[in-house]
Amino acid sequence: MTLGKFFSLLLLASAISVSANAKEVIRLGHYFPTEDFRGKTAQYFADSLDSKTFDVKVFPSESLVKGRDGFMATARGTVDVYSLFGGYAVGSVDLMRIFTVPFPPKSMSDAKLLEFANDPRVLETLGKQFERSQVKLLGFINSSGDTTVFMSDHVKGLEGFSGKRIRGVGGYTDPALQDLDASVVFMSAAEQFLQLQTGGVDGVITTNSSYANLGLSEVAPARLDRSIVRTPYALVMNLRKWNRLDESERQAIREAVQKTIKWSADNFAEESKRLADLVEEQSTAVIKLEGEDEQRVNALSAKYLSEFSKSYGKDADLLVKVFNEYNK
Repeated sequence: MTLGKFFSLLLLASAISVSANAKEVIRLGHYFPTEDFRGKTAQYFADSLDSKTFDVKVFPSESLVKGRDGFMATARGTVDVYSLFGGYAVGSVDLMRIFTVPFPPKSMSDAKLLEFANDPRVLETLGKQFERSQVKLLGFINSSGDTTVFMSDHVKGLEGFSGKRIRGVGGYTDPALQDLDASVVFMSAAEQFLQLQTGGVDGVITTNSSYANLGLSEVAPARLDRSIVRTPYALVMNLRKWNRLDESERQAIREAVQKTIKWSADNFAEESKRLADLVEEQSTAVIKLEGEDEQRVNALSAKYLSEFSKSYGKDADLLVKVFNEYNK
């Protein structure tokens, strides 16, 4: 064997060895501050992946991809994995609208919502739609918790929404706002404070977590005393990236997802109460729904649940059936 051939074989063997031992890089994005429970949940997932197999790079606070762009960025491969607010997926996955029916029943708790979202029948049905856009649905790892309308000024009941500019969050909550004669404005979570401060909007739909962590009480002291939506957060992955993994790597991700779901479910009740207490303490005015207003929001909820079933066929009927099983 010539010396040149010997070195060529040595370099080839070295390259094969490096390739075999190389870690799979996972770029995980989300739009939450690291101290936010949802940010902690995303980090928990990252930490649950074997560091010998995966090199997970976490990009919090929209540092790689904005929340509203999370679905398409995952589909394109700009990010490998994203923790996505359910309402941000409805433009590509119609069936995700089931999670945006306005004014959900009070009986649908965060725990029940996560159980419903992760029901195998739900994951299979939604998963097929996600894959049409080259996105793999891994599971749902968080609930939004109480998500309501916060206003820069106190208004009287639902009639006070008329003519107001309010940040929407997608899905059926947007036409529901329009049913209340409000105008819907789109913006990222990071823009809420400035838009409220400068009068760009009169109110925002946002979570208790965002309200407390972003200091929104300074610019939106009034809150609606009813959750307008309760939506799970999907953990999604670029489908091409998923398909390139071997079975052991896929199983490791599945196990990390299940571990994360359990951790989130076990800890969210305490976090939800803490946030509710903070919001009650920080907000100075409450917009109460009484009498006709209660009837009106119940009618809006029924209207859009019925519309969902009529618009999207047998798959929607199945999701509504499963939803009603958990809503008891």
